[in-house]
Amino acid sequence: MKTIFHNATFHTMESEDDVRTSLTVEDGVIAGFDETPVACPSAQTVDLGGLHVFPAFIDAHLHLLDTIALSSMGEAVCEIVHGRVEPHDLAGAERKIRALATDAKPGSLLICSNFIAAAMDEGRLPTRFELDAWARGAQVWVINIDGHSGSCSSSLLEALGLEDIAPDGVFSGPAHDANLGAFTDHLASSITPKALARGIAHVCNECAAFGIGTVCALEGTDDSERDRMAELTALIAQRLPLDVRLFPQYMDEKKLEAVRGRMGAARVGGCMKWELDGSVGSRTAAFASPYLDGTQGALYFDDAELRRTVEGFAARGFMVSAHAIGEAAIDQLVDIYDGVPGRHRIDHCEFPSDHAIERICATKPFVTVQPGYAWIDQRFLHGYERYLSADQIARQVPLARLAAAGVPLCGSSDSPVQSVDPFLQMRGMREFSVPEQSLSAYQALETYTVNGGAMLGERKGLLREGWEASFFTCEQNLLTCAPSDLEGLRAAGTWLHGKRYRPLPEGLGAFARLLATRARKV
Repeated sequence: MKTIFHNATFHTMESEDDVRTSLTVEDGVIAGFDETPVACPSAQTVDLGGLHVFPAFIDAHLHLLDTIALSSMGEAVCEIVHGRVEPHDLAGAERKIRALATDAKPGSLLICSNFIAAAMDEGRLPTRFELDAWARGAQVWVINIDGHSGSCSSSLLEALGLEDIAPDGVFSGPAHDANLGAFTDHLASSITPKALARGIAHVCNECAAFGIGTVCALEGTDDSERDRMAELTALIAQRLPLDVRLFPQYMDEKKLEAVRGRMGAARVGGCMKWELDGSVGSRTAAFASPYLDGTQGALYFDDAELRRTVEGFAARGFMVSAHAIGEAAIDQLVDIYDGVPGRHRIDHCEFPSDHAIERICATKPFVTVQPGYAWIDQRFLHGYERYLSADQIARQVPLARLAAAGVPLCGSSDSPVQSVDPFLQMRGMREFSVPEQSLSAYQALETYTVNGGAMLGERKGLLREGWEASFFTCEQNLLTCAPSDLEGLRAAGTWLHGKRYRPLPEGLGAFARLLATRARKV
């Protein structure tokens, strides 16, 4: 049956000024525009109350399982209060973690997320010995905001069998990234069905509240013998009310095969095993020159090894996605992509060299970006200022230049590293750290709509006849509002495949009903 949505301004995203007066939907697909309820009396009608309508957003890079787990089991250590990070020293972090340990059930795993080492007066993570004292011997996992360093207590270190890897309990660089699977496996054994149900409901409801209809879930690790949690995540993802598109983070063919049958398209990569370097906050992103403190980030792969792997997947029709932040890592990936078939992704791409920019403009890979992080860092964290030279900071990804060259920039959150909030990312694009490389409002919207749909090769991201009827309403015209108006913005309502999203309950009963729904390809 037809449904006519009317009394709204429908921004199709075909162009900056292309708007329609109504939208007709049939069987979850857009069937036409500008019909009136009077002209089609047999159709159902939905009055949208004069709001603005945009295509549902596509988050091109997040980590679904980690986001679910941290939303139900984690506690943020740091937050931004009145323009500064609090707590800003280890004494303040100690108070937070002591309180968390006091309230926790005996034997539970304490996950302390959103720790901001760069904003600490001491400039570091707590050691195992400090965590032992603060949490009275409990298992504690502290996750730095960049997701590429962290620390754990002695009891957790012993449970993971990693005492020799990090004698002080602090993990950074390859030692962190190569052993993250051990943490993930331990987390998997600690999460209860009740916590899983609560986390799934929270993540789905939060995404819908931001107008997000599709998420690209970068999942899995090659570190464990069998990645049961990623297999479970793929199974659950097939049944979520959101559309999930899986990017298995494997180079291991056996692990990839375990989830490939649930997928609709051949995709591989992301972070974890596909990280070519680390991050700025952990001083492990690979630059040609050292950090201000003299440390030097290094590449995680030699060229020949990485080239063989990428060529092997590309030859079989896979879209490859890989994490590269520093100029050396981006150069390595761009040069390899130049010689393989297909169109692939560069994740993060924060500090490209002139050579990389030239090649990216020529070959136009999909570039997934999270400028909200740089926006926060410039104003509150000041990590780039602490670790990078002024010249390096000025050489952040030239968003406007890439967009003008037709490079498809894909907006994303990297959740749980950041909130899934797409409006924070778009504010970061419009008020970019390098002002002359800021995007227009329309270009910022394209990163979360048109470009994401093109990256997936699906009929998403536009309000176009024959395309998916997924959209959201909001009071603001996102094409004309000031960047500051994006703060705190939420969707008034979200429709996925023509049906209004209804918040998921958090209980086990709702979770059981979700598991019983028909599976869809991810």
